[in-house]
Amino acid sequence: MDKALVAAFTDELISESFSKIPEYFQEVGTPTPEIIWSPSQAELEEEVLRVLLTYWRGLPRGRNLPLASKVDPLEMRPALGYVMLLDVEDDGWDYRYRVYGTSIAERSGFDATGKLLSELALRPMEPFFLASYRACVLQSSFMFARHIPPLRVHTSSWDRIILPLEDGEGGINRLLVGNVPGEWQAERSFQR
Repeated sequence: MDKALVAAFTDELISESFSKIPEYFQEVGTPTPEIIWSPSQAELEEEVLRVLLTYWRGLPRGRNLPLASKVDPLEMRPALGYVMLLDVEDDGWDYRYRVYGTSIAERSGFDATGKLLSELALRPMEPFFLASYRACVLQSSFMFARHIPPLRVHTSSWDRIILPLEDGEGGINRLLVGNVPGEWQAERSFQR
């Protein structure tokens, strides 16, 4: 993990002042992700993400945020295949997949359950994913991101909402993430 790059991306996500993130994605040949902090229901195109946001907002709260201990998969059944539940590790520098939705695994071609994000070799997206999760932890806020994966991945896009959960004492110990793939595309190319 390149901590300096993750830290720089995190700072840019928090400040919403972007320079390194667009440069990085231009270098790797992928469009810059779209970011929306604290999106409204209307700003989320995917019904699954709207379901998760409503569910998260309705959870019993700790000091500042919904409680991780109150998450009940049965209550978010319509979104389950698209849910990732991540434990915050190493003071927010890494994340362990407690749950990795079946629909996500099917589209991505692997199941990350039980693994650390840093173990998955998700280049070139890993620094952006780590920074997105870290920014939500540091800000105690939620974020929407849409990214276009590298051309070797046959999914047109991924829409993700990152919803922090707390431990009851104000610390963020888990993230509830909805991750919805766009259309499957056998052949992809980017317009420049």
